[in-house]
Amino acid sequence: MSRDRALSSLRRCLLAGCVVLSSSSGRAAGDEVRWRVFDEAGESLLVIADTDEATDNFGLPALSCKDGMGAVSVEGEAKENLRLQMASLIRADQAPWIQVLPDTGPQTTSIDLFYSFIDGWRYKFMLQADHKAFERFQSEGVLEFKLGDAAIHEEFKVGLENVGKFLALCKPQPKKQ
Repeated sequence: MSRDRALSSLRRCLLAGCVVLSSSSGRAAGDEVRWRVFDEAGESLLVIADTDEATDNFGLPALSCKDGMGAVSVEGEAKENLRLQMASLIRADQAPWIQVLPDTGPQTTSIDLFYSFIDGWRYKFMLQADHKAFERFQSEGVLEFKLGDAAIHEEFKVGLENVGKFLALCKPQPKKQ
């Protein structure tokens, strides 16, 4: 495991641990599975979960950011079509640039694939918190991107009010005079 991935995993574990220790509220909306925001120690996490308490039982995709930095990390399950397209790009010695929809401009974001012994192949990429894709995500619960011929469609609609809260935490804050 690379040092960056190990640090990323450690940060997520620490964030989850801090949320568990600082959580004093009960379950919101019962045990309903929904988008939930966890914000602790300057890092925010948006996940699909059934509790406001931090656990390792959450759905994908998962989004994370350092508060106020303006960049969001998107991580999800890398299904077979994505893995095969990535393999084709590797064989052709091409960079894995993705097109995050609805943008039709140049592909400026690359995607990483990695393997987790806990839950298999995953993808990860970064986007600016003000990317047009997040407007659709906030209103419809949809994230879409393409890597070559592989089209990825992630959709989950319950708890969309928390998407806006998460993005507000991620966006750069105005500098104080």
